[in-house]
Parts: sequence; structure tokens; C-alpha cells
Amino acid sequence: MTQPVAKLLVGFFIVAALLVVAAVVFTLSQSAPALPSLPQPNGYDDFVKAGKMVTDDPAGYGTMSEEELRAFVWKNAEALKLARTGLGRECRVLLDYSAINATHSRDLAGIKWLARTFTAEGRLAEMENRPGDAAESYLGTVRLGHAITRGGVIIDSLAGLAIEAIGMARLENLARNLDAKQCCKVASALETVESGRESAETMLKQERAWARRVGGFKGQIAGLVMFKTLRQVEQKCAGRVNAQQTRTRVLLLHLATRAYELERGERPKSLADLVPAYLKSIPQDSITGTNMTYYP
Repeated sequence: MTQPVAKLLVGFFIVAALLVVAAVVFTLSQSAPALPSLPQPNGYDDFVKAGKMVTDDPAGYGTMSEEELRAFVWKNAEALKLARTGLGRECRVLLDYSAINATHSRDLAGIKWLARTFTAEGRLAEMENRPGDAAESYLGTVRLGHAITRGGVIIDSLAGLAIEAIGMARLENLARNLDAKQCCKVASALETVESGRESAETMLKQERAWARRVGGFKGQIAGLVMFKTLRQVEQKCAGRVNAQQTRTRVLLLHLATRAYELERGERPKSLADLVPAYLKSIPQDSITGTNMTYYP
């Protein structure tokens, strides 16, 4: 290698190193975004308060007798009422920007109890042969899971997805017992949920801003060192968000198709047949962004 070429390569690597250092300094020097304003009143406050009101652990609702369920639901009627008030309000997560986030974790644990209480109410309605009321309760669970992710970070998204999954599983099992009108009502509610869902990209942006506030300069350095690991965590969470979107959209298609068949005595020939009487629009695939497909 000639001396001029060697000097050129050295100069190139020096410039590249300086550019990397400049990029790191620029990244670390950027202040975190301003704190978002919270809605007043905030539905999230209602959920936290309602979760603290739940009496007894509702985890065993699946094995309760009808009498036990009735007593449990009656004892928690006020908590459910407050939660439904919260579902009717704008909701945004109140993030804790301290290094120790124990309060927020306890709030999420209470909200999970609240979600199971909704589901216990739905199971009681099923036992009493009230499928429409059961669907409303399970929708409450789904809507609660969706609401507690707004403005939140990864931990909120994971908690919300887990809650949504509880309600979705019950709705999927219940669908065969719903009449056409009830199917349409649930499908419409799920469409509304999907239209207001915060994207995975938005959630990850909020996560990064939260991490910058909590970790400060040292946290940003650690984030650069652990960049690959953190991105893997983010990608896994984003994948779960997309999977939940797909599950929800498949169910609303199933409900709309069932309503069409119950009313018209035949299955639709294409998804276009469901719009606008049974669906506002054809749902899109969360990965490709194209219309979902249907095989009659």
C-alpha cells in the first residue's frame, strides 16, 4: 500500500469516527419531549380507583358457581360502574418518571383485577342466558385493555394486550350464540376500538422518551451500549401489538359474516358485500396495510 493511499484511509477513518462521535453527542444532548397534557377528567384515574375498589381476587371466576358469581358481581357493582364511566372518557396513562415505578405497577395490577371483574360479569350473564349482556361485559374488558395503553410505554402495552386477550377469548367463544343484531353491535364496537388504537410506532416513541427522562445522561449511554437488545425487545412488543390487531380484525370479520348469513341465509361472496351494512370498511392487514382477504 502506497503512503498516499494509507494517509487517505487514515483520514477517512478519522472523519468517520468524528461523525459517529458527533452523532452520539447530538443524540445525548437532545432533551426529552415536553410532558403531554392529561385529559380532565382522565378515564385512567377512574380505572385506577375502580381497580382499588374490587373486593376479593377475581382470578377464580372461571370456577365460581352461578350463585358465587352473582354475589361477586353484586359486591363489585360500584367498581364496574366507575370503570364504565372511565370508558366513556378520554384516557391517557399517567406515567411515573421516577426511577422506581412501583406505584404504576400496582395500578396496573389493580386494573387487571378490574378486567377479570368485567369478565366475571360476562360469565354470569352467559349462565343466565343473556348473551347480549355477556358480549357487553367482554367488550368492556377489550375496551379497558385498549384504553390503558394510550400514552403509555411497553409495560402498559403488554398489560393492555393481556387484558384485551382475556376479553377476546370470551367473545370468540360467545360469537356462535349471538343473533344477527348482536353480532353487528359487537363488530361495530370492535371497529371503533381498532380505529382508536395507538400504533406500535407511537408506543415505542413514547417508551424512548420515557426512558430518556428516567435514565438521564447515564441511561442514554446505557441505551447505546444495549442498543441491539433494546431493539429486540421493541420488535417483540410491536409484533404482539400487530398480532392483537389481526386477532381483533379477524373476529369482527367473523361477526359481520355471521350477521350477514343469519339475515340473508347465505354467506357473502366477498368482503365488499359486508360494506356498509355490516362493516364501515374492509379491515386492513396490520402487516401489509392492504385489505384483509376472505374465502367464502
